[in-house]
Amino acid sequence: MSALWLLAVLATPPDTLVVGLTADPVSLDPHRASDLVSAAVVSNVCEPLVRYRPDGSRPEAALATSWATADSRTWTFTLRQGVRFHDGAPLDAAAVVANLDDLRKQRGFSGRASRAGPFVVTVTLDQPNAALLATLSQAFYAMQSPRQIGSRSPARAVGSGPYRLDSARPGRIELAANPQYWGGAPRLRRIVFRRLADQKSLEAALLAGEIDVTSAVGQDTVGRLRGRPGLTLDSQTGLNIAFLCPNNERRPFDDHRVRQALVRAIDRRALVRDGLGGHGVPARNPLPPSMWGYAGRTKELGLDRAAARRLLAQAGYPDGFDTTLMAVDAARPYLPSPLRLAGLVRDDLAQIGVRAKLEQARSWKEYLDRATRGDYALALLGWQADTIDPNDFLSALLATDSIGATNRSRYRSPQMDGLLKQGRQHADHRERASLYRSAQELFQKDVPWVPLYHVSLFTAFRRTVHGLSVDSTGLLRYDKAWKQE
Repeated sequence: MSALWLLAVLATPPDTLVVGLTADPVSLDPHRASDLVSAAVVSNVCEPLVRYRPDGSRPEAALATSWATADSRTWTFTLRQGVRFHDGAPLDAAAVVANLDDLRKQRGFSGRASRAGPFVVTVTLDQPNAALLATLSQAFYAMQSPRQIGSRSPARAVGSGPYRLDSARPGRIELAANPQYWGGAPRLRRIVFRRLADQKSLEAALLAGEIDVTSAVGQDTVGRLRGRPGLTLDSQTGLNIAFLCPNNERRPFDDHRVRQALVRAIDRRALVRDGLGGHGVPARNPLPPSMWGYAGRTKELGLDRAAARRLLAQAGYPDGFDTTLMAVDAARPYLPSPLRLAGLVRDDLAQIGVRAKLEQARSWKEYLDRATRGDYALALLGWQADTIDPNDFLSALLATDSIGATNRSRYRSPQMDGLLKQGRQHADHRERASLYRSAQELFQKDVPWVPLYHVSLFTAFRRTVHGLSVDSTGLLRYDKAWKQE
């Protein structure tokens, strides 16, 4: 045991933190990224105007020190002075306007920004949006150097955060400390993000001390890591959902009776038991239960395969049909063992005559690209909340204007769009919660996709690591972290 401890101590330098991943980021440009791995990296390089307290209770200053609005449509932001991006460009009103203009192009940000002073920006939204601060707090809405925006060079994060991007290649990304960081120089000199081949390799590297921290802990790995000397295993209820996603634009999934049949075919409790090792809860709504606005009175999505077969017969498929289920061997917090889960879902579907052939993508990037452009029939997907506001969760997954981006089911509903629009426009918290409960009731009627479960999230780190901060959406921050034996 002492030899293993000594190996761990010597494995990484005391001023370097190695973070274990099981996939590479899709993009190091925050405005073009849409995955958790990208967010995990760029959130320590680029900063948003506003961030939320770690408990998610309220917004607090980041690159903007204050903000004001009278009608949720016109907002004024006062910026922090004396901040520079890693390439020396100043953070000023012109830089923020350039970022928000780019976000309008890249992410469909529904507002126009203008300079109201050297360090004052006015944002006028197309429609009132009470959730604007939550949206701007996302890692994907972080500010980057105006010199980087529109650059023809490969997309790289050039921010104002505690660490700057030093190097990036497949399998390894290195960040270097920013000694001029406005929040105080970090105690760690370097952060290294290292991709491991799979969960087994990740576990071995963690136990050997080759990596210091990871939030890519699979459910099978949890039991083997719990109680190991020198390791801490932290868990939290995840603001996430995993779902079986049919392409609503493809037959037969354009028929809501077929989608309702899929809902009744899946044994969610068995998925949690056999696919997650019991570390999760079955889902019935598109929101996680711990998020405000959750509709607690909607019906449970019970297993009823006889009803599923009747629905298929009504839709014209008495003998079922053949289809494909896209999967990828790249773990995500909400899909810790994706191929195993895909196999369990496939077997459940076979019980009602839906014969799904597994179709494996070569990489997470390919998988995400195909899902985004609708090049699939069925796919296993999920979502980890970017903010604690239901608008960002529901609009990302269900709004028509998110098709081609994060609405990968390609669901279109004027009624749903209307509810989400009203939810953004109302400033009253209780009225917004009521509208979002109505949206979840409509979801259960239309079932654009099949809720599976909400998984518990685990972060494993060596006990030599101190000062880690986890934000309200589960992203790790390292600006106050250090290592000490």
